[in-house]
Amino acid sequence: MRKIPVIKIFSSILLLCAAACILQPVMAENGTITIAYRGSGGSYIGETIVFDGRNTYGNATLIKITGPGLPSDGVQVNNLNAPSGTATSVGVDSDSRWKYVWYASSVPGLEKLQTARYTFTAMDSSDATKSATTSYMLKKPEFYITVSPNPSNPGDYIELIGSAEQGVTSAKIEISDTSGTVLHTFTSPVGSSGYMSYGFHGDLAPGHYTVTVSTPSLKDPYKTVMTVVAPQTSMTVTSVETAPVTPDVTNEIPPAPASPTLPARSPVLPVTILAALIVSIVFMQGIFRR
Repeated sequence: MRKIPVIKIFSSILLLCAAACILQPVMAENGTITIAYRGSGGSYIGETIVFDGRNTYGNATLIKITGPGLPSDGVQVNNLNAPSGTATSVGVDSDSRWKYVWYASSVPGLEKLQTARYTFTAMDSSDATKSATTSYMLKKPEFYITVSPNPSNPGDYIELIGSAEQGVTSAKIEISDTSGTVLHTFTSPVGSSGYMSYGFHGDLAPGHYTVTVSTPSLKDPYKTVMTVVAPQTSMTVTSVETAPVTPDVTNEIPPAPASPTLPARSPVLPVTILAALIVSIVFMQGIFRR
């Protein structure tokens, strides 16, 4: 029996290894990132919203919001006063799932939101082009209040302006710190049209404070956040810079369902891999026939 030269066997093995190396990147580059919301797809500004999804790229998930009153390239969802283009980082569990509960009533800058559809974008922390979006309808409640200026400095004159339901004559205003301790309580008159306005000189130290407004006929009180900063200083914001993404925002109802991204495509076509394998097999058969 004729012996097969070692060089030919080695060449055949080398071809098979090359085909395997080509196949491996195709499998490794596949990944998915998704975002969805729980509920009907619309709520009043300040209500809690739950977002969740999957990120199979193995990195943290970044979330930002884009829409009317906000930077065109988005801002982090946990601080609407944060620098433009930043996002909120959310961890991913061992099953490649993530979840974020948006407690909107305590978010700084909430007064910037309007009655409109907003786009929430989930991105992979290592590559912002790997992303998915969903839109959510936010509606300004009939009962609301805004703080001006916000942020303010200690000693500034602060004005609370808003609208309450018609038929009430007064509204209770409470200002509390981050521990929930009520620091000030005011009573504001309410006009026949529901308009209300109350002003006071701030004596609060730098920090975040919750403004709660309630009336006898209101089931749930309205809350917003006011921020006090030291003069000639700015609040330090921990943020993550991301690539700009400008989705379209409309005022249509109902919102569109979440749209996951498609798996990343490998630049190597499956036909190339198959051809390499076939050539290797034919070459091996030719060797053994000799």
